[in-house]
Amino acid sequence: MCFLNSHAEECKGVALYSNGSNRGQMLETGRTFPEPPEWRANWGNFGAMNAPYIRLSGIKNVQDDWKGLLWFPALPLRVDAGELLLKVRSTQNATFGVWLKGKASESRVYYTNLIAEKTEILEIPLASLGVAGTFEVANIGVGLFNVPQYQYTTLFIDDVEFSCVKNGVSAGSSSSSVTATDSPGDLEYEYSNVDAWSSQRNARLLPTVETEFSAAYSPQLRNALISSTNGDFLVSELEHMKIVNTVHAAEMSPQKSRTTWYDNLYSVVRNRLRENVIANPKQLYFEAEAIAARSDYTVIPLLVADLDYVYRACADADCSTSKNVNVHLLTAGLPTSFVRGSKMILVLDPYFFVTKQRDLPSISVCVSGKCNVLSVNGKLELEFPSTGTQKIVVKMKRGERTVEQNLFVEVK
Repeated sequence: MCFLNSHAEECKGVALYSNGSNRGQMLETGRTFPEPPEWRANWGNFGAMNAPYIRLSGIKNVQDDWKGLLWFPALPLRVDAGELLLKVRSTQNATFGVWLKGKASESRVYYTNLIAEKTEILEIPLASLGVAGTFEVANIGVGLFNVPQYQYTTLFIDDVEFSCVKNGVSAGSSSSSVTATDSPGDLEYEYSNVDAWSSQRNARLLPTVETEFSAAYSPQLRNALISSTNGDFLVSELEHMKIVNTVHAAEMSPQKSRTTWYDNLYSVVRNRLRENVIANPKQLYFEAEAIAARSDYTVIPLLVADLDYVYRACADADCSTSKNVNVHLLTAGLPTSFVRGSKMILVLDPYFFVTKQRDLPSISVCVSGKCNVLSVNGKLELEFPSTGTQKIVVKMKRGERTVEQNLFVEVK
C-alpha cells in the first residue's frame, strides 16, 4: 500500500516481521530481558495473532524493567510520518513500551497497559513517539516495565511494520549489499570477496556473526569416533534418510521448502567431529534471509551445500553392529517461502556456499521448463507464470554426479 506524506511524496508500508519470515536479533548491549527472544515461536494462535511470532519470556528475583533493542533485516529505514504497527500479547497484566532508536537519537517511549492473555493491535502514530518529519530507524526498542519479582511472564510480538517509508526504503547503511528500487531488474547486488571453501565469514547485514550449531557429541565421544572414520561429520542413518528424502522430494509446501536447507545442514553440522571445517550454515542462511528482506523479496541468494559426510548404517538384520557409509551431499535452498511479484533475481555468491571443495559445481535453474545456467558471481532473472505456489528446479552437477532438486515459493 502506498501513502502520501505531508510533502506529497509517495511512501509505502514496509513489514519488519511477519509470519516468522524476517528473523532478526536482539542486541546484547543494554538487554535486560531475562532471556533472548525466540523468533519463530508457536504456542498456538491467539485470535488476531497467528503463529509463528516473537516470544520473550523469563523471571527475575527482583522487580525490574525488561528492555531490549530489536534489529530486523529490513532495517535501517527512513520513516516519515505514518504509524508504527504491531501486535502484542502478554501472559500477565503488564505495562508495555515501544520506541525507535536512530543512529544518534531515540524517540519517546509509547506506553500501553496490556491485559493478561489479550492480543492488542497497536497503531501508533509516529507523532506519539515524538517523531516529527523524517527519522532514520536503526532499531525498535521494546520493554515490559515494573515487572514484579518471581513472576514468570511471556511477551509475544508479531506483524511489526511501518505504514510510511520513504521511496528507496534503505536509509543507506554502509554495510548494505542490496540497493532497493521499484524494479527487480534494476536492483544492484554486491558480491562478496570470499573463497567459497573458506570456513570464515564476516557479518554482512546482520549486526553480529551467528553462533555455531550446538555440537551433538561430547569431546570424549568425539575423540572416540574420530578413530573410526576420516569423515568430518558422522550422522545417524535416520538423519541421513531424512536428508535424502527432502533433497529428492517431488512436492513440498513453500514453508517446508524454505527450511529444508537449514534443517539438513543442522543435521549434518551438529554431528561434527572436527571444528571450523566449513562455513557456518546458520550464518549463511540468516544473511541470505536478510538480503531477501532488504530487497522486499525480489533479490534472493541461492544457498548451496557441497560436502561429504558419513552415516552409521546397520551391518546385520537385527542392527546389532553398524558400519560407516561415506556419502556426498549436494543440495540447494532458498531463505524465503515467498517472492514479491512475478519476477525475481536469483544470485549465486560464493559467500553462500558450504563446502571444502576448490572447484564448485555447475548449476542451472529452470522455471516453467525454461532452463538457464547460473554462474558463480552471476545472477538470473526468473519470471513466474502466475501467483500462488511455483516450482524452481535447480540442477547441480559435480563430475559424474548430478542432483536435480525442486524448490517451491509462493508468488505474491
